[in-house]
Amino acid sequence: MKNLTIMVGIFALGLSACSQNGVNIGQGFSMDANVTGANVSVAVVEVKDKTSGALKGYRSTYTLTNPGIVFNALPQSVGLNIQTVTVEVLDNAGIRYDGDLGRYQRSVSLPVKSGFTCSTADTTVENCSPSNKLPANVATTFTNTDVRLVTDEIASQIASDCQSSVCPTLKLKVTFAGVDSAGRAQAIIVAGASLGASVASRTTVTE
Repeated sequence: MKNLTIMVGIFALGLSACSQNGVNIGQGFSMDANVTGANVSVAVVEVKDKTSGALKGYRSTYTLTNPGIVFNALPQSVGLNIQTVTVEVLDNAGIRYDGDLGRYQRSVSLPVKSGFTCSTADTTVENCSPSNKLPANVATTFTNTDVRLVTDEIASQIASDCQSSVCPTLKLKVTFAGVDSAGRAQAIIVAGASLGASVASRTTVTE
């Protein structure tokens, strides 16, 4: 599912700083983000009475895979330092899943690259002279170990819901907020990242 990304903040190209080859290296901000790969896989055990065969209850375990994040800076965009991540877990009707536990915030420090490369070999964009900065689409990737967008509390509730009925259909609304390279507050909202949920196995024991 393609994420719907909304950029909130200031988008104004500065005209005062141009390189010698005429490329604008002003203060514009333009980037989006994709959040993919979130999944909860559940193993369900049905517990039945060894004499009557009646269902006594369920036990379950889960495997939580947190998503990866890719930020895409458009050419000439300034960079961004993400400082907070706010997550809302929503069901198919857009209602928050699992009550208050379905919304949480993380403090982070995630540096996102600007939309430039440097034509000078072995030189970072930060140390590049203005005349050698080249506008480019630049991706910054964070793995599922850099920031955990799905909590164990949410995964546990999913596992419980999957025990006796169909697993819920869920999505993540993720707001990345921080300060760009020009010192301005910015936010990027990913409104519909999929959170997969499925039963990987279902077995029966008698007790």
